[in-house]
Amino acid sequence: MKRFTLAGNQQQNLTVQQQAVVDSIEPTVLVNAVAGSGKTATLMHLATKYNKGIYLAFNKAIVKDVVPKLPLGWQCKTFNAFGLGMIKKHYPYAKVDFQKYSDLAKFNPSAAALVSKHMNMNGNVSYTSWKETCDRFKIAHKFIDESKEILAIGKANTNVISGDDMLQYPIDNGWKSEEYEIVLIDECQDLNPQQIAFLTCLPTKRIVFVGDMNQAIYGFRGSDPYAMDKIRENYNPVDYELTESFRCPQEIISTIKHIVPAMTSNKTGGEVEMVDGNRDIDFPDECFIISRTNNNLVKLAYKFIQENKHFSIGGTFITQLKKDLNRVFKNATDLATMRENVATQYEKEINKAKGNKWSITSIENKYDSLLAIINVAKDTTDIAAFVKNLAMHSDSASCRKLMTIHAAKGLETPTVYFIKPDSCAYFKERTESQWEKDQEDNLYYVACTRALNKLVFTN
Repeated sequence: MKRFTLAGNQQQNLTVQQQAVVDSIEPTVLVNAVAGSGKTATLMHLATKYNKGIYLAFNKAIVKDVVPKLPLGWQCKTFNAFGLGMIKKHYPYAKVDFQKYSDLAKFNPSAAALVSKHMNMNGNVSYTSWKETCDRFKIAHKFIDESKEILAIGKANTNVISGDDMLQYPIDNGWKSEEYEIVLIDECQDLNPQQIAFLTCLPTKRIVFVGDMNQAIYGFRGSDPYAMDKIRENYNPVDYELTESFRCPQEIISTIKHIVPAMTSNKTGGEVEMVDGNRDIDFPDECFIISRTNNNLVKLAYKFIQENKHFSIGGTFITQLKKDLNRVFKNATDLATMRENVATQYEKEINKAKGNKWSITSIENKYDSLLAIINVAKDTTDIAAFVKNLAMHSDSASCRKLMTIHAAKGLETPTVYFIKPDSCAYFKERTESQWEKDQEDNLYYVACTRALNKLVFTN
């Protein structure tokens, strides 16, 4: 394929497709870029053509990566950070909702009593933010209005705003930011309806959306599963594609051709392997171990601790797992009692979920993880030691990294172990809507495309 070269300190070979994006002049552009296709490099080349632009990123990790690469005069922010900046121009003393539920009782005891009545909570639940309290409160559906009232009381007394407010205030008030020559929207496949609406607050001569329709995996937490289609409906953009992956060799791409037929690579030397997950796998010292669900990761974490092997697992996941294990530990002197506690807690949470399938799936995964540990443990002392040791295995640069597919998105490494890939097919069979089925395919695609050289499937 013919390559183009840009001069100066931005010199880099570009594919014909990348150069077409850089040379584009249309007011609105939508780029569908496969995994590892150099979309960031493409956008950086595009940015050099403008003196003043804003790069809106999906999360803080992207911001951290992009900021050093942008030309002078450019900004890079998350949607929420950008919205908060607009709000502070009008309300300088506004602050984000990090206040505690227990503090809410000081301002309005009746509101706190309302929460306690329906959630079996009290003013001593100091770890729960008002926003989290209200979100949990909404699970009951019947109490949505009361939830809004509680949150409003908190805001009125302390100038507190929630994450949702950061975008909704500018939308509702018709506020406009300063004008930019161009706005770049990264990971646009993950935009939610509020973020799409927020873009009307940004005056600009050009807007360029970049994403991968096959990496849309956050529908369960509010992202529009068809965000790129909505962008086409609202903005009528000119479509471009980046179909060549610089990350994945041909051998690995062959595993996801049924999902993304147009994806290509000139990179060779990749390796795809299938191993028996029932036998003892000798995981290398440095690799990603990726799973659709947490329970497979928990079992491996337990095994690695027993074998004194170095590994890391997400800090947030560790914190929650410790809480859950300590809860089923309560009044338990043996493993049988712990299993009974798991069954009791499971039934309570399933009943609260009231048929919400996303909540039910989350609850099932959580208790599958707990049972995975209880079923392999020798006794309660063994589990206590596991809980104690788990905190020692937070993220580190070089080790066996245990992660869900959702956590792996945006990352890459030479060797990836994909644990029980058929789990994606299992969840796909359980879903009813087409977008949910599509997202299971997308999860499979995301997991496979984290591998730079070697992809190992374990059944």
